[in-house]
Amino acid sequence: MTEQEKQEIIRAVVDRATLSQKAVLTSQEAAVYLGISLSKLYKLTCAKEIPHYKPNGKLNYFEREEVEAWALRNRIATNAEISDLAQSKLRR
Repeated sequence: MTEQEKQEIIRAVVDRATLSQKAVLTSQEAAVYLGISLSKLYKLTCAKEIPHYKPNGKLNYFEREEVEAWALRNRIATNAEISDLAQSKLRR
């Protein structure tokens, strides 16, 4: 690994740590925070699939907690959880 690659990794870690402290994110920050491309984020906002704000009708802003909740929606249960649920239903 080159020194430049190490520095880029360190910068990415610092950026993510910084973003986790901010309450309001810009589009670029939200894309980095979610680990998606800016293009994908724009597609999600255009389709109104992710909560966002446009205070001046131009720039998009995102509330970090809403972005986190959006990213964690539709949780998939583990096989153990499904098995436990099935067992509890059978015991009734």
